Amino acid sequence: MLFLVLTAGSMLFIFFRKEMLYFVFFLFSSLFVIKNLYKRELLIFVQLLVLFLSLLIINYLFSLSPQSTQKLLANIVIFTTSIFSAMYYCREENKKLFIPNLYLVLKIILIHALINFFIFPFVKPFLIEISNSRYDCVTFLNVFFYLKYTHSFSVLGIELVRNQGIFWEPGVLQIFLNLLLFILSFVKKKRGLIFWLTILAIFTTFSTTGLVVMFVQLLLSFSSEIRKNILFLPIAAFMTLLVYYITAINISDKLNGEGQYSFQARFFDLVQPLYMVAENPMTGVGLDDEQFIKTRQKTNFSLNLEAIDFSNVNDKGSTNSIMFFLAAAGIPFTLILLVMLYYQDFVPEKRKWFFIFVIISLMTEPIMLRPFFLTFVMSGGIYIINKFRWKIY
Repeated sequence: MLFLVLTAGSMLFIFFRKEMLYFVFFLFSSLFVIKNLYKRELLIFVQLLVLFLSLLIINYLFSLSPQSTQKLLANIVIFTTSIFSAMYYCREENKKLFIPNLYLVLKIILIHALINFFIFPFVKPFLIEISNSRYDCVTFLNVFFYLKYTHSFSVLGIELVRNQGIFWEPGVLQIFLNLLLFILSFVKKKRGLIFWLTILAIFTTFSTTGLVVMFVQLLLSFSSEIRKNILFLPIAAFMTLLVYYITAINISDKLNGEGQYSFQARFFDLVQPLYMVAENPMTGVGLDDEQFIKTRQKTNFSLNLEAIDFSNVNDKGSTNSIMFFLAAAGIPFTLILLVMLYYQDFVPEKRKWFFIFVIISLMTEPIMLRPFFLTFVMSGGIYIINKFRWKIY
């Protein structure tokens, strides 16, 4: 589970992408194959593999521009790894371990994130720069990481910066912290120390999306608790108002303040792919992210926004995983993934809210094509295949 989570945007994945992908592929393929395979289990695996290999090859062959064969093979590895991991965790003896294992990993991420945030003033003089062709940041001992150019602020004369934990960006960290908050609120239904530390850690990311999602989760969680115990109302009211106040300030900054560029860049990534979908609705423009960047530079896909112009994003990919996939892979492929995600079989509690939460997360960070998130998709595929077979036979 730890390595599965690390593929979703950790610093280890950023700097050792190929190594991580192949390691996780061989890890879950070995875990799946090492045990005796049932005919039914093998049949489901083949059905999912054939489905997604077909979709990937069709996308490769009918894309708008020539696609990299290497990128196609990488996507095949990612989808196959996700099928292996979903098949492994869908086994009866392993399914009950999914949430406990994920919960343990998320607690480790939480503890690291809190340390990462509060030690910054002490380690700032010792930070060194690390980079590769696509990413650069500063680090302390290659354990704690900070973006080179990020929002900083002062508390009692102490300089602090946005918290990214072990991930490449604060927006990714907030997804996993909100996932931990989801498990605590609706699965384990615990409101102890870890619950409150998780809320604190989400604040340290200063992520607008993270704050909005946390606000909704707290409303859902507290409303349920108040119905059981009216004495909880003052605490719930105070926390809800506090989160609302900070979230409102953050949103105001994104709409009218210094964060306006970030908002409009995300708005650009939300709207521009629709133009690309309109021209290539069935097969998309191709999943090769480098070719996608070149395709979106065409003038007929440009938008006029106040804070940014089209040239500012010419060399950038999309921050919106859903819209990127819609434009790159087409409507049918995207709908298949979304339907399977809705029917994921690992988190049955608050299924509709969990689906919305994941969709919001995927629409704010480029993390959809990662084995961790695709594992939920594949579990939904397994659920649908099993349900269909039961009805037929």
